[in-house]
Amino acid sequence: MPLPPRPSSICSACWKGPFAAQLGLLGQPVEEHPDEHTAVSWSWTGGYTYTVSLPALLFRATLGCKWCKFLAERLGARSLKHMWRPTTRWRRPLNVRIGGVPRAEDGDPASLRIIVDNGVNLYESPMRLYDRFSTYTTLDDPAARFIPGRARLTDVGSDRTLALAKACVEQCVREHERCRAISSSEPNSLERHVPTRLIDCTDPHRLHIILTKGVPHAYAALSYVWGGDQPHRTTKANLSSYMTGIDPTNLPQTIRDAIYVTHKLGIGFLWIDSLCIIQDSPEDKLRELPSMRDVYRRAYLTIDAASAEKASDGFLQDRPPSEPPMLTLPFICPGGPTNTVAEVGKLYIPGSIYNALPTMDRLRLTTRQRAWCLQEKLLSTRCLVFTGDTVRLGCQTVTQNIGGAYHDDKEEVPRLPDTVFNPGQRPVERYSDDWLEIRHRWHAVVRDYASRELSYPSDKLVACAGLTEMFAVALGSTYVAGLWNDDFFLLDLLWHCKLALPSPAGYRAPSWSWASAMHLLVEYRDPARPEPAFVRGKMAEVVSCTVTVQDESFPLGPVTGGLLILRAHLFNCKVQEERSGNEVYVVSGSTEVRLSSHLDRELEETYPEGVWAVPLRRDIEEGDSEDISRSTLCAGLLLTEHAEPDSNNGGLGSGDLRIFRRVGYFEIEHWRNHDMQGLGWDGEWSLETAAQFGIV
Repeated sequence: MPLPPRPSSICSACWKGPFAAQLGLLGQPVEEHPDEHTAVSWSWTGGYTYTVSLPALLFRATLGCKWCKFLAERLGARSLKHMWRPTTRWRRPLNVRIGGVPRAEDGDPASLRIIVDNGVNLYESPMRLYDRFSTYTTLDDPAARFIPGRARLTDVGSDRTLALAKACVEQCVREHERCRAISSSEPNSLERHVPTRLIDCTDPHRLHIILTKGVPHAYAALSYVWGGDQPHRTTKANLSSYMTGIDPTNLPQTIRDAIYVTHKLGIGFLWIDSLCIIQDSPEDKLRELPSMRDVYRRAYLTIDAASAEKASDGFLQDRPPSEPPMLTLPFICPGGPTNTVAEVGKLYIPGSIYNALPTMDRLRLTTRQRAWCLQEKLLSTRCLVFTGDTVRLGCQTVTQNIGGAYHDDKEEVPRLPDTVFNPGQRPVERYSDDWLEIRHRWHAVVRDYASRELSYPSDKLVACAGLTEMFAVALGSTYVAGLWNDDFFLLDLLWHCKLALPSPAGYRAPSWSWASAMHLLVEYRDPARPEPAFVRGKMAEVVSCTVTVQDESFPLGPVTGGLLILRAHLFNCKVQEERSGNEVYVVSGSTEVRLSSHLDRELEETYPEGVWAVPLRRDIEEGDSEDISRSTLCAGLLLTEHAEPDSNNGGLGSGDLRIFRRVGYFEIEHWRNHDMQGLGWDGEWSLETAAQFGIV
């Protein structure tokens, strides 16, 4: 079949090549394959491939070819002057591979992957591009038969959109083997968790709270931001009247919207924390909060009011129109046997993807900023998310925008591993790949969780207790105030703050726990994931670690004190005022060894007696000996001596131990013997000569 007439926006070479091949989107998807012979994998299959020189690419771009200009800009080559540079980088031809992406990777119905490589090795400044772009077209376009991606739905509360959402949920229940395997989806399954109370939404005009009395119900759960006091909340005084009836007009808009969505999806009941927990009853909270894991884990669906900043906002308003596409390309539609000339449709690349800088006001999800919402998201089998620009369904198999719309959100919270989300009867085998991956994922969860906001700082450990319980089952390790007391406990201690803030008001956790710090960005100085080699690099020993919980019936809840006893070497240092961000330099000894340090909180005192550096670990390359001089990095804690040895240890006896408080983290990037001699190291690193002390 002859090609249709070429549009002026595409050069002849591109029209006869990649565009005649439908940009590789209709063939085998582009996939990466590990190359066992090289350290960097650049082995690809699938899609459509062609070769073009950089001078030709730039020249065609100046003549008006949209595709050549697009590739040149993505490669960083924006001008013809580059073609005259006498370097291998510019002379070598570019190998271009384009095509689709397996949908299982991110749920985008029609992504375009572009791989460009000029075959130059890393030492000769190669030109390489590895990128992916969402694509879509309109429903009435000829290309719609071949390009499944559509523009985003903005009427998120319409009957049409909610009907499509219901169909997506039912498809997940019916077809997703992974979701079915890890969560019973039958509405009347006896295995489903039954919350104490639910809101009956079968008639949205006659709402009331029911006591489930252990009888199974299919229910939805709401994840939202309170944003202030909730006058409508259930109390001991109004519980009996709420069981008779609730006036919908007295409820904030977000809750009314959630009730409407629940009813439209055909789900009879809804769980909302402000209504299903008696908010002025400490006894009821203590009974219900430990069950949060099961409330969201066993819900038929979680409704995420991600666009609502507070309960009064609601989340079903029409969204603003999508941004105009930043790149529109022709798409040659394959014709049937009776066609004489192929039709030409249009393929769009969204603006936010083209610029690689999403509009944060539109993509910002308020539930991503609230600490409670992290576990509500991660514990849910499937979650209907009302974002700032559309509505999407995320389950344990895939994340997809409703209506087949393109999906370009790169900030999705990663799913939990199956070994955590659906743990077996026994913990995962220690040091196995699965176990090490779980340990690594805990650090990722802490990094996300610690940056989120809490209305009540005392909830720091409570708002992640459901997640903690699932990790505890999978790891089989002892949990202590946000950390795991196992062979990698010292690694857990090596967290640091990217931003130093004032000390929080009131007691949250022991100073050695990340939960003791204010709203912050937590990082860990660890390898890609914990490895057994770390155990060989330990420079300290945990003698004991004990915490006192506020209520023994809720062991994962708030703590009132804690005492960590270490056996390690202590080196006295002076804090220098030279800073970079929240970094300070700590100087020790006559040789002035400089320790790059991160403070946990703003300096509130001059520390006239100095601080104490406690090395906890060193990096050991694979195959290296135990010789400490072969280590490439040393990391540890900065401590100050505690003035009141018996406080903040929860009544745990400390005896004659010296007691310290953590104030920061330090590291030496390149370990050298004379550095350690400056700290007072005498060439031996035996724990037999180390001090034993406590940290509260």
